[in-house]
Amino acid sequence: MSSEQYHTQKEADEIVLKGVAASPGIAIGTAVTLKKDGIVVEERKAEPVHDLERLQKSIDRSIYELEKIYRTAVDKLGQDKAAIFEAQLLMVSDPIFFSGVKTRIEAEKKNVEFIVSDEFSKQVRQLRKSDNELFRQRAYEIEDVKNRILRNLTEAHLKSKFEGKPIVVTSDLTPADAVLLSRNEVLGYVSDFGGARSHASILSRSLGIPAVVGLKDATKHVHDGMKVILDGYRGVVVFNPTEESVRNYTEKKEWCEQLDSELLSEASEAARTTDGRRVLVEANVELLEELPLLKPHGADGIGLFRTEPLIIDAESIPDEEMQFETFRKAVVEATPNPVVFRTFDIGGDKLFVGDHDEPNPFLGWRGIRMMLDRPDMLKEQFRAILRASVFGKCRIMYPMVASDEEVVRANALLEEAKASLSSAGVAFDRDIEVGVMIEIPSAALMSKEIARHVKFLSIGTNDLTQYLLAVDRTNELVANVFDEFHPSVIRTVKLIIDSGHGAGIRVAMCGEMAGNPLATVMLLGLGLDEFSAVSSMLPVLKKIIRGTNYKSARRFARQILKLDSADDIKRLLIGYLKTHFERIYHTTISEEYVE
Repeated sequence: MSSEQYHTQKEADEIVLKGVAASPGIAIGTAVTLKKDGIVVEERKAEPVHDLERLQKSIDRSIYELEKIYRTAVDKLGQDKAAIFEAQLLMVSDPIFFSGVKTRIEAEKKNVEFIVSDEFSKQVRQLRKSDNELFRQRAYEIEDVKNRILRNLTEAHLKSKFEGKPIVVTSDLTPADAVLLSRNEVLGYVSDFGGARSHASILSRSLGIPAVVGLKDATKHVHDGMKVILDGYRGVVVFNPTEESVRNYTEKKEWCEQLDSELLSEASEAARTTDGRRVLVEANVELLEELPLLKPHGADGIGLFRTEPLIIDAESIPDEEMQFETFRKAVVEATPNPVVFRTFDIGGDKLFVGDHDEPNPFLGWRGIRMMLDRPDMLKEQFRAILRASVFGKCRIMYPMVASDEEVVRANALLEEAKASLSSAGVAFDRDIEVGVMIEIPSAALMSKEIARHVKFLSIGTNDLTQYLLAVDRTNELVANVFDEFHPSVIRTVKLIIDSGHGAGIRVAMCGEMAGNPLATVMLLGLGLDEFSAVSSMLPVLKKIIRGTNYKSARRFARQILKLDSADDIKRLLIGYLKTHFERIYHTTISEEYVE
């Protein structure tokens, strides 16, 4: 969903803001603002001995706080989901990082606040330059650690206890906020910044607390005690709602909760159309904390396991053993269903692997092209995945492929990795399946040729759309041009599916379109074999598929392919979903489609 904000003046002072649906649910209550005024850091001369003592006290206090948060998270969510706080503890306890800080304090004789802020900010700036959303989200978490240390240096503390049952509105919802504030009877979270895949959003979903993030300036429109409606299905927040809005959302909240209960009770049922076509509905996963969500949401496996978070969390290229342990956990959790591991899709920022300044990261050194230039790194990752394949069904997927030559080269390196394990007597699945993520127009046009070298194709609609339309979806000046329902996108998806089927292999989709209920029947009719989306959307997708006749869906898709306007396509899709799945339409379809 777009993070673009809009305002409407329905009546009096009612303000409607649109952001990112981070955690489903509807909350109606009063606001409490969690103020996070920026800590002003000034550069000045200081006495090193005194500031080194202050730094150590701040580190000790920060470790104490994070250990407390970690224990709370374990109690509420379990060991796996609490792992994010272990990562923050490691960051605060990192002797190498702080040895650099201490060296600077002694050498430069500047105040500890300035040195700490400057050192952490270097990492934050680097991450925020990334074209990878997860890297950018990581920047907020490092900023959170920095602010924790600075607060403890200045002995400032954030409020974490509230009276009543509030909806918390803040500039930036951190993982610690999500856990600590849940000790109150919090009805929901509203945040200016953040994304659906951030740790804080994932923890909010696990805690069952509705959340909308990425609103940009919600904190400017709210004050303590203001009435608020939060719609975590559509990513909408209403400040100072009218009585009519309250009545409408109260009614909607009741039947949304009934639908949620119904969907979860049916989640384990197979996604089979009314005329018998079986479709797989799998989960996109990038954090180990998401693994416990697979079974409750009826995942038929993991259709996309993003491996880049390993680099973010380790802040260096993880070795084979570290990768293997992560992959093994994912495979064991998903068994008996398969896991598709996408090899490192590090963007043009090349974090931790180079210093070259990338002028255009979206068209630069990234994905498989970068990994082919680092064959040892790629073979190490292959070995880790192959070793994990002993514990369950694994598949390997190459990202950012532009030609079949790249696939041939990657396959050759995979054979070398297999040979090295064989010579060492290490067991692995010798028939492991390899696939390609089709997200570049050249790969789409050459998908027939690429399909000869692999066992499956997976369509990445996010990048495919921006490359087809020449639109940087992160650029607000042209973001309105980005439209996954553009006829060129739909026709390219059909081309890829036909190419895969022509070669006798399966075709999946792991881009955002796969998780959009508006597109489900169309994609089914185009012949898609596997859908892969965020876990929370899987029960909805399965419900739609089980209620659809495949032959009718094929006729519907042919009708879509004849249209030459994105608006016409969306109108047809909206009409179909509203007619056949009205309750799902009203709970899951973004406001951008229904205005």
